[in-house]
Amino acid sequence: MEAEIRAILTIAVTDDAPRTDLFSALTERFAQLDGAKFDLPPRTTPPRAASLPER
Repeated sequence: MEAEIRAILTIAVTDDAPRTDLFSALTERFAQLDGAKFDLPPRTTPPRAASLPER
């Protein structure tokens, strides 16, 4: 089992492994389902910073 894990990790970190970013992977996967088309409205207000409470 250790040898299998080493082999998987070796493949994952070598340059031979296919590199796909998350957005591309999701787009490709859902394109197979005929995708979904969304009309995104333009943003009318600038995004605001997160408000994190202090402890």
